[in-house]
Amino acid sequence: MRLSKKLLLIDDDESIREMISFVFDHQDYQIKAVADAKNINKLLEEFEPDLVMVGTKNAGEICQDLKLLSTIEQVTLILLSSAVIDEDVPDCGQDLLIAKPFDIFYLKRMVEILIHRGIEASNQPS
Repeated sequence: MRLSKKLLLIDDDESIREMISFVFDHQDYQIKAVADAKNINKLLEEFEPDLVMVGTKNAGEICQDLKLLSTIEQVTLILLSSAVIDEDVPDCGQDLLIAKPFDIFYLKRMVEILIHRGIEASNQPS
């Protein structure tokens, strides 16, 4: 059984990648932060994240693409968006939508809740 939880962060803002990496790296997480979704299939297959956070300008498109992949159907997905939430970000099946700028403590708490919920769901008998 894997001890640490794995987070994949896709964000085109380097300062956000650095901040989130710093915060979660000091917890019980392995984090991989990338600027774009190039080679996403390979990345998902090799890294096997428990949770994916997407904060790029085209986050909605990436989210829709990710939800179509069989490799991610059990992975929790958080969108980090600087768009006007109600108008500009389509519901793509994400588990949570957080507006930028965001409170890092809120993000940490929500990641914990969502990962715990995902672990509980995967331990339920079919």
